[in-house]
Amino acid sequence: MHIRSILYFLLITQFLCAQQSKIDFGKNKDGELWKITNDGVMGGLSEGGYEFSDDYVIFDGTVSLENNGGFSSYRSQYKKRDLSSYKKVIIRYRSKKYTMGFTLEMDKRWFVPYYKVNLPTTEWKWVKKEIEFSDFVRYNIGQKRSGKPTQEELRNILRLGFVSNEKKAGPFKIEIDYIKFE
Repeated sequence: MHIRSILYFLLITQFLCAQQSKIDFGKNKDGELWKITNDGVMGGLSEGGYEFSDDYVIFDGTVSLENNGGFSSYRSQYKKRDLSSYKKVIIRYRSKKYTMGFTLEMDKRWFVPYYKVNLPTTEWKWVKKEIEFSDFVRYNIGQKRSGKPTQEELRNILRLGFVSNEKKAGPFKIEIDYIKFE
């Protein structure tokens, strides 16, 4: 009986770990607790929103540069994630007319450095973009800085997100099927 309990525990643990390595916006609607943050927090006028289809989440809106605006974001709730055992992230998405960013944050304070990588437009074709963690760039208050994610930082990720990544006025749209860590 004891061995059966241990095997059951190992199977459940393996299942939960596998579940944590993929965020499925389609089938599982994993992004339902994610939030929109627009530049209105600083006086800007950009607008963004999200909705789910059967197979993906749609994040779209309009970026405005008025009142020092310039961004809209769709971000996960704060939750510690240990990504240190993974080497890369794979994002299946499609977008048009606007380069988006994918972010990794380690702190709740907006002025603390974070990491970001560009997700170029796909001209509305589905792609699987594989991104090594070493390809992420360090940012601080919107400015590129030197440095790559360390193992300690990857062990302490608090929030993931997508952000309009070009400081240009106009509409944006991205549809995201999943994020997978390998």
